[in-house]
Amino acid sequence: MATIRAAARLRAVAPRSVSIRQYASAATATKSAPSSQVESPFVDEPAGPTVKTAIPGPQSKKAIEDLHTVFDTRSLNMLADYTKSSGNYIADLDGNVLLDV
Repeated sequence: MATIRAAARLRAVAPRSVSIRQYASAATATKSAPSSQVESPFVDEPAGPTVKTAIPGPQSKKAIEDLHTVFDTRSLNMLADYTKSSGNYIADLDGNVLLDV
């Protein structure tokens, strides 16, 4: 059953001029570059997570208090700053950058 699913996936992405068997063998034969040499598809993506303050930090706590006047924020533990977030990394108001999985 797994072989049938894999063949169906390969049919969806394989070029028409190449057989599925040729495409599968070429795909498994290519070796991936070491992680230090892999370029990120995102221009401003950070090299890794950075934690500068406790979560939520002081700026986030103040914003959550302000937001609590109109919303129930008891279950809120982080406010995202999407202007500073990039790729798979999400930033909060205090400058913490976390891997968003």
